[in-house]
Amino acid sequence: MVDSSSAFRYHWRIWRLIGAHPADPQTLWGRHYTVYAIVWSIIFRLGLWFSLVVNFMLSTSLESFCESLSVAVPLTVENLKMFSLWRMRQEILRTHDILHHLDGRIGSLTEQKIILEGIERAEYIFMCIFRAIIVILSIALLFLFVSKERLLLYPAWIPWDYKTSSFTVYLATVMLHNIGFFENAMMVGNVDTYPGSYLIMLAAHTQALAHRVSRLSHDPRLTRDQCCAQLRRCINDHQLIMNLFQSLEHSFSMSCFLQFFSTASAQCAICFFLIFVRIGIMRSVNMIFLFLTFTFQTLLLCYSAELVCHEGESLMRAVYDCNWLDQSVEFRRMIILMLARSQKPMIMRAGGIVPVQMNTFRMVCKGAYSMLTLLNEMHNSADG
Repeated sequence: MVDSSSAFRYHWRIWRLIGAHPADPQTLWGRHYTVYAIVWSIIFRLGLWFSLVVNFMLSTSLESFCESLSVAVPLTVENLKMFSLWRMRQEILRTHDILHHLDGRIGSLTEQKIILEGIERAEYIFMCIFRAIIVILSIALLFLFVSKERLLLYPAWIPWDYKTSSFTVYLATVMLHNIGFFENAMMVGNVDTYPGSYLIMLAAHTQALAHRVSRLSHDPRLTRDQCCAQLRRCINDHQLIMNLFQSLEHSFSMSCFLQFFSTASAQCAICFFLIFVRIGIMRSVNMIFLFLTFTFQTLLLCYSAELVCHEGESLMRAVYDCNWLDQSVEFRRMIILMLARSQKPMIMRAGGIVPVQMNTFRMVCKGAYSMLTLLNEMHNSADG
């Protein structure tokens, strides 16, 4: 038997590690988890965020402003998304019960293959994002080691002068700063991939239901009453899928909206920094990978939501493929009811307003270009 929730097992393990998913209260860790979560969040998350934001506010030039913006604003947005996740955590966990019920409805090898492919796709995308983050941090660390100056992984405000202090103080500062960034990198990778993973599994179950509906009443050994019973179960499955879709939309709505804003801001700042600021090769490569990661995260979100919409349309077409002509009046009435319900498009909306689609991704990129044009004019005015 397949287990759809296995597609998210890495997400929930990391959330438990970074203080967002309480452990079993019967264990030693679970009994002290609240203290652990508070200390972890203050030291690694809020401490680094405060350091980056202060450095961003103390920017003295357009170049340093854009460099700080490319890290501080996305991290601020990621922390807001993390808070949104923590607030909606119980509702997200309740969706696992729906997924487990839908797993129990898998009735053929084809449907099982569809779900397994969905799990593999979600895990593959998760691993790709984390590998990209590891590459970005590795390049930044390499630049840090080869640099002759005393630098940090990314620009940040430190309350003591680590540049002129002893090497021990500088080393301790770098280690604390790097640990904070690695923790936040885990958070970013998790927060940006979990909506896509859940949407991929929703699309997989919608596709499996479409396959189940298309085969209705094609078996000559079944009576009309048995066909009606099968159709009722499919209608119930469809209602569960719609409930799952609405629950995920409610849980992800604010995160998706913040994701679009974060991507546009980061794309604009990184492009400006790469085009108008003279930097070394290592730093440029790091910024390029950072740009690609931010872009791919939003592309993944829009792709996953588009996949759900596409499978919803496939379900509507599958209704026409069942052998409804040879069935009873009751069967025909129920199939018309299911057809009417499936005609409602499964389009997720960020913030209840913006549709999460591939076209939205294009609009985000256009918005980033517009902001880059404005920064370019400010840069030319400053030079003039």
